[in-house]
Amino acid sequence: MPDSPQMPIHAYIFDMDDTLVATANLWRQTEQRVLAMHGHDWTAELSAQYKGMNALDVAATMHRVLGLSADVAVVQHDMRSTLIEAFKSTTIEPIPEAIDLVKRMATHGKPMAVASGSPLEAINLALDSLQITDYFAQRITSESVPRGKPHPDVFLKTARTLNVDPQHCVVFEDSLIGAQAALAAGMTCIVRPSLPHPDFATLPITCITSWTHFPPHE
Repeated sequence: MPDSPQMPIHAYIFDMDDTLVATANLWRQTEQRVLAMHGHDWTAELSAQYKGMNALDVAATMHRVLGLSADVAVVQHDMRSTLIEAFKSTTIEPIPEAIDLVKRMATHGKPMAVASGSPLEAINLALDSLQITDYFAQRITSESVPRGKPHPDVFLKTARTLNVDPQHCVVFEDSLIGAQAALAAGMTCIVRPSLPHPDFATLPITCITSWTHFPPHE
């Protein structure tokens, strides 16, 4: 993806879950286990409310929506620890063509980073398992900022760590919440949706069905 005269690109930022790695089932199984611990069943309707959030915010949403009796900090601990154990015990598979996308973007010589809702330990486990860690100058979890996605904090922190102006960053995402966070940070966003959502059509983003379709001229 070449620089444009109006908005040169200085960095590429990648979400991880369902953008680079196929972890939807891993997250769902974790959510099911945690809800079962607290006497509730998982539903797709509930999951849609927190798709793209970090583990702490997922747990907080569960707690708020379902009125769980346990303290929110307990639910957050259960969610985070169960998720990390799932990453340790599961074979991580890439999203189709994602590794090729990372390698293609690396040829442009711009710094690249991962900005994910997963805990940093899970990020490192996933990237190491796919042998793509060395492509990324930074790996940032949204647990390390005051507000997770859809707020822009994790993307803004990533831009700062790369020493790049946010408006010169391109973000690769899969979720509506992630796209909203990237736009709130003032970044260009390319989305391969992992779940359909009508609100994608209302956003100034580029939606594609496969990472092979980006960049369109390569």
